[in-house]
Amino acid sequence: MDEYKKINEASAQIKAILNDNGCDQHVDTFIALGSGLGPFADTFEQSLKISNKDLPHFPTTTVQGHAGEIVISKINDKVCMFQKGRLHAYEGHSYNDVIRPLRIARNLGAKTLILTNAAGGINPSYSPGDLVLIKDHINLSGRNPLVGKNIDELGPRFPDLSEVYSYKLMNDTKKIAQDNKILVKEGVYIHVSGPSYETPAEIRMFAKLGADMVGMSTVPEAIAGKHCDMNILGISCITNYAAGIVNQKLTHEDVQDVAKKTMEKFSNLLNLILTKL
Repeated sequence: MDEYKKINEASAQIKAILNDNGCDQHVDTFIALGSGLGPFADTFEQSLKISNKDLPHFPTTTVQGHAGEIVISKINDKVCMFQKGRLHAYEGHSYNDVIRPLRIARNLGAKTLILTNAAGGINPSYSPGDLVLIKDHINLSGRNPLVGKNIDELGPRFPDLSEVYSYKLMNDTKKIAQDNKILVKEGVYIHVSGPSYETPAEIRMFAKLGADMVGMSTVPEAIAGKHCDMNILGISCITNYAAGIVNQKLTHEDVQDVAKKTMEKFSNLLNLILTKL
């Protein structure tokens, strides 16, 4: 089936569900929640949960720590759609599957895209628990989500990526963090395909390329979001030292544990962003 038709069918189903529940059928902001951060979407009253299984063309994640549902909440008269259960290409999903949720949100009117993730710290000044604003990225996955027939209704064949992450959103977030005594750093995120963690030699190479942190998500969504003219803010939670930085093995359970411990600080920042921006 044509990809744009899939987006329209899923959008129509979400609109019907919103209508049946007396909710606005328009979305302002789409937020993808990274590993361990899903519970943030449950902190708002007056929220509507929709299982991925109840939507057409909406695959379900297989990764522990990623619930398979979207949550729609109204925050200060703005409608936010949270993705609890990010999809990753390493699960076997196509890139169209991975980026379809944000495209659906854009089809419903969303102009702002907030991407969060758990990342490994490469920069020696980073420690587990740090929050880092993504100022740019390096796509080292060898793949691009826009390969194939361009969907002209969404964006141009050759989108400009000279400012993927909005300088304005990043500066506004830094001001909000400073005013509320929340320490945030900024850096370059390098995207790899996963699912294996990186080798120490790869991390040394990434550092020489200018990367501050590494992860297996976010970049495909950022490229797709820029393609359909969304204003993007990226925030990484440093959950571990990248391989070779310290002498310890990496596990997904440890990543989830640090994400949970950082949840309160991350939630406070996200809440302030959604309330004030």
